[in-house]
Amino acid sequence: MRRRFFLLKDKNLFVQLLFLVIFVFLGMTMFSVLGQGVAYLAYHTMDYHTASSPAGYLRITQAFGTVGGFLVPALLFSYFHDGKWFKFLSVDRKPYYILANTVLVMSVMILPVVALLEQWNMAIRLPEWMSGVEQWMRQMEESADSISEILIGDVTYRTLIVNIIVMAALPAVCEEFLFRGTLQNLLEEKIGKPHLAIWMTAIIFSAIHLQFYGFIPRMLLGAYLGYLLYWSRSLWLPILAHFLHNAMSLLVSFTFMKRGVDIDDMKYTDIHGATTLVVSCAVVVAMGLAFMWRTQKELK
Repeated sequence: MRRRFFLLKDKNLFVQLLFLVIFVFLGMTMFSVLGQGVAYLAYHTMDYHTASSPAGYLRITQAFGTVGGFLVPALLFSYFHDGKWFKFLSVDRKPYYILANTVLVMSVMILPVVALLEQWNMAIRLPEWMSGVEQWMRQMEESADSISEILIGDVTYRTLIVNIIVMAALPAVCEEFLFRGTLQNLLEEKIGKPHLAIWMTAIIFSAIHLQFYGFIPRMLLGAYLGYLLYWSRSLWLPILAHFLHNAMSLLVSFTFMKRGVDIDDMKYTDIHGATTLVVSCAVVVAMGLAFMWRTQKELK
C-alpha cells in the first residue's frame, strides 16, 4: 500500500506548483548535462560553434533539453500526484475521430492567421523609457532566430525529416505533457475555473519560450491547444494539433528555402492575395472552433 504522504493530490496549489518547478529544474539540469555530454562525445567540443556540424550538436542538446525540461517533470508530477504515471495527464483517453479530423483541417487554415499575427507582433514598439527592455527582447529574438537558421539551413530531405522529429514531434509531445497535461489540469483542478486555467497556461506557455515578438500568436495557439484538451479530455488532441502546426511550419520554410526565397525579410502581407487568404482562413478557423464546441457538447 502506498503511503499517502508521497501523494500531492491533497496538497494545496502552492505546494503542488512548487514541486512542479522543482521537477522542471531537476529535469532540465540533469538532461542538459546529459545532452552536452552526448554532444561532446559526438563532436569533441563543448561549443556548437566549433563543432563539425553545429546543427547536429544543437539537435542533440535540444532533444535532451526538451525531454528533461518538459516530459520528465510531467511524468514525475503525475506519479507523485496520485501514484500513477499517466492518469493525471489525460493520456489514457483517445480523442473522438470527428474532433481529430477537424483539427487536421484547422491546422492548415490556422497557419496564415498565425503568420499575420506574428508580423503584427514583430511591429510592436515599446515606449522610449523601456528601450533597455526592448533591446534585451530583440537580443533574445535574434539569438533564437540564429539557432533556427542553423537548424533549418540545410535544405535536404534527410535534414527535413530529422527536424520534424526534433523540432516538431518532440516539442509537441513533451511540451503538451507539461503545459496542458500537467499545468492546465492542475490549475483547473485547484481553481475550478477551466477557462481561467486555459488562459493562464497559455500565457505561461508563451512566456517560457522567451521570444517576446511572437508572444501574442503563441499565447493564442496555447489557448487553442488548451480548449482542445478541455473539449476532448484527451491530451492526444492538442499533441496532434501542436505537431501538425510545427511540422507544417517547417515544411513551408523548407519549401521557400528550397526555391531560393529569402524568408528572413519576407513579410506575409507582401504576398499577393494575402489579406483575402487570411480573412478566409480566419472564418474557417472560427467555424471549426464553433463546430468542435458544439460537437463536444453533443458527445458529452
